Amino acid sequence: MSGAASASERVASTDDTETKRRRVDNATQLGGLSRREQAPTAKPTSTYGDMKQKPAWFKGDEDKNMKYEKYGERSNIASTSYASERAETSGVSTYQRRGEEQDSRLNRLKRARETIERDSSPRREQQHQGGGGDVVDDDDEGEDESIQPYLHLDVANPSTTRTRTDNYHTFHSRIKDKESGDINSIVRQHYNQRTQQSKRQGPRTSSPIYKLRNFNNTIKYILLGNWAKHDPESSPLFSILDLCCGKGGDLNKCEFLKIDQYIGIDISDLSVREAFDRYSRQKARFKPRNGARADNRYNYEACFATGDCFTQYVPDILEPNFPGIIEKTFPVDVVSTQFALHYAFESEDKVHTLLTNVSKSLRVGGRFIGTIPSSDFIKSKIVDKQYYRDANTGKIKLGNGLYSATFDKEPPEDGVFRPPFGNRYSYWLKDAVDDVPEYVVPFEILRAICEEHNLVLKYKKNFIDIFNQEIPRYFGKLNKNLIDGLRRSDGKYGAEGEEKEAVGFYIGFVFEKVG
Repeated sequence: MSGAASASERVASTDDTETKRRRVDNATQLGGLSRREQAPTAKPTSTYGDMKQKPAWFKGDEDKNMKYEKYGERSNIASTSYASERAETSGVSTYQRRGEEQDSRLNRLKRARETIERDSSPRREQQHQGGGGDVVDDDDEGEDESIQPYLHLDVANPSTTRTRTDNYHTFHSRIKDKESGDINSIVRQHYNQRTQQSKRQGPRTSSPIYKLRNFNNTIKYILLGNWAKHDPESSPLFSILDLCCGKGGDLNKCEFLKIDQYIGIDISDLSVREAFDRYSRQKARFKPRNGARADNRYNYEACFATGDCFTQYVPDILEPNFPGIIEKTFPVDVVSTQFALHYAFESEDKVHTLLTNVSKSLRVGGRFIGTIPSSDFIKSKIVDKQYYRDANTGKIKLGNGLYSATFDKEPPEDGVFRPPFGNRYSYWLKDAVDDVPEYVVPFEILRAICEEHNLVLKYKKNFIDIFNQEIPRYFGKLNKNLIDGLRRSDGKYGAEGEEKEAVGFYIGFVFEKVG
């Protein structure tokens, strides 16, 4: 009996030892978790949080408690550690985990499908480009595009699976009454349709203007890289306001600049949604454990809003959805308006509204950076009679197989448009812009109005000169796929043939805000 008792005591003693060891391990594990969870988390600070005086254009007395509430904080998606995951699941049964694994597998399948759709074109190239063309549906022409929330699903839209192997489909819009319709409505419909169709276009590398897009994107990298600067003495955060942001084609450029805050506004609601989706996907990538800035994710905060910055003031667009954002975030370091300012030249009032938004948004010393059609280029084509008449309408038309500009009225023989506003032409760019109304931007008029708004010209060059003079310094900075997409048939880099004339249609400019 004593032997049996002794054996029983030894077993009990062994069990007690094992139990104590497990308790020590668990305490150590949970203790480590507790220390991590209790570690103070640095919250993002917003620009001008300590400023006592509001910007001059900030109207009304908003509730202080509501400021910045909807702007959001930095993502904590990567804050869950392996140790905390083990601690949370330690009490879950094997069968419960099995059920969760099945749900997780479904999520993985969903993510895999989304990855396949994104990777139908080179992923890095997709990050460097915006816009695109696509299949034309058989709906009635001119039908006003409404939001179709299930358009991206394979079930609702089987063509998304076919286009992975089919030929590339160029973009064509379906807008009626372009001649007499309201310009805002036409532009909104055009870019809404373009956003929808681009989901089914096929590989971007198959686009007939693939190289031209790469060229234009390179120009924007150069302009922003050279002129978008942060002044730490004015504000702790590097902020950019992107007026007419489209589908977020310049989001990668903002990460390239290492900004802290981004605000995007566009008239096209579907483009704004696409921009937000792009930002959210790239923002969700895991953050490095050492807290360093990751190159493969967006490390800045962003907000997006739908509005017309040619007829509305920025606070009226932003404040309803982001209370207090004007006081907290403005003024910004940079205002960017790419390939859009020409729409404002429908009237002088629209130009003044836009430039009021620009000037009031910028800090002193901040830059207004943009790209527009060159009035000098248009003038030279008219004076040298390098144009032809449209066979159907008889209207004067300049361009080639990639682009064209068809004037509504006979342009002046000297190429100087008087009055300087409302000089309309229909612009067509293969696979991108489908005869959308635009307006001539006489640059000296733009310069004079900018000076009225305390904006002084610092830089102006056509795209060809910008590229030739600046590209050597950017070869080592830009993405390899973007650079490879600039290779010409002779092995050199840049635009050639019809592409060269198409990009020569544009200039880049920089204005600086003075006191």
